[in-house]
Amino acid sequence: MTANPDTSAGGRIYYRGPGIVVRRGYIETVEGRYRVRDLFIEDPYYDYAYPARMVAVGGGLAGLLLVAGLIRVFGWSELWFGVACLVVLVGVAAASVVDGRRPPRRMGLTAWYADRRVVLFRSTDWQTFEQVRRAVVRAKEAGREPRP
Repeated sequence: MTANPDTSAGGRIYYRGPGIVVRRGYIETVEGRYRVRDLFIEDPYYDYAYPARMVAVGGGLAGLLLVAGLIRVFGWSELWFGVACLVVLVGVAAASVVDGRRPPRRMGLTAWYADRRVVLFRSTDWQTFEQVRRAVVRAKEAGREPRP
């Protein structure tokens, strides 16, 4: 028979950091203390608020409208419109690649507790947020009823 590692009053500590302590039995934040089994954890919130893609799309559309107007006014060949479309496509693709490689600016972990939505943790640091998220998942899994 093995010894029970959860002999302390609050249970095993999965994460202890500024703003949150995740234990097997409860999660303690600045706003309060919540029993893990009473929490319904929502999906994490990731805020990808980088403007490169939107700026590229907006600038590209403005450029296409300008070229279309110049073609109509000066009677240029439609070849110029095709070149402008290609330049816009390359710019939007490059901006999408750049935006896709960045981690989110803000991340949040929310849950439902006693019919109200509570924010368990927010961060701008990807590594810290993922540590807290994994700790909460481990605490929820440790509190489950065993399968028959």
